[in-house]
Amino acid sequence: MSHDPNAAGLAINWQMFGSNGQEKADYSRGVLERFTRRAPKNKHVKTIANPRKISYMTIPHFAVYFEGVFAVNENGGIVIGPFNEPVTDEKMVINHYHTKSREEYAKKVSRGAADHTTYHMKNFDSNDRNEEFDDGILRYRFERAKIFRPPDLAHVNERLFNALANNLSPTLIPTTPPQFYARKMETFLTCRTVAAYLKTKLTDDTPAKFFEEASLKAILRAFNGMTFADARLLLRELPNLLGLPYPVVKELHNACLQLIPQMMNVMHLNGMWKDYVEFDYLQNLLKHSAVRD
Repeated sequence: MSHDPNAAGLAINWQMFGSNGQEKADYSRGVLERFTRRAPKNKHVKTIANPRKISYMTIPHFAVYFEGVFAVNENGGIVIGPFNEPVTDEKMVINHYHTKSREEYAKKVSRGAADHTTYHMKNFDSNDRNEEFDDGILRYRFERAKIFRPPDLAHVNERLFNALANNLSPTLIPTTPPQFYARKMETFLTCRTVAAYLKTKLTDDTPAKFFEEASLKAILRAFNGMTFADARLLLRELPNLLGLPYPVVKELHNACLQLIPQMMNVMHLNGMWKDYVEFDYLQNLLKHSAVRD
């Protein structure tokens, strides 16, 4: 994904595993050992997405992103919708143990689905696919166990401060060129969030406040070269920014008042009426808050 700044999600093909002919649940062994037969390659995907860049969800498998960003498969190919075809599964797949044994599927039916779909026992046979043997997940688990280390929770705050310093230090230098700020809106928004988190964890929150204010100044400078998706990111985060006690917030408020009409004009030209109405409402709220100030 690092090769494409417009990549906002990773669409991964899934493998649909069957019951391995098991009628009863055998809880003496784990799921990975019990079910090693699956259907042929499946073009359906599940997506690991950047929630900041999602406009909305329609189905659990795929997100609708902001304009200009999209999901990619393991090779960087753009994936539109819940299917990736031809299937790409050389680098990663997601194993989906939908049925397990017949007994476990009956429990799934009685429990009900997480969304509005209802499971039925009649679906067991149609989903119980066992054509191909696949124990790849067991070999992966064995290799991963060799190198796995539990997360180091010591000095977490120190590492966060180092990350803030690495990302924000160039913004403190007046001679840093404007090109540095291009397409870094999400980075600076993330820095602001991290600084806000650190404020709640430290007895002396002065350093965290310094980085929070520096993040806001960087956000303001990132307006130049901002993409449509960056603008969406910023405006979604705006309610968390405008109440902060820094002088730069007033500048940010005014800059957004100028930004919104530009975005509304694009929405008008492209018939994006739902978004247009929402942004018109946001614009009125900003104007009202300016009067109150």
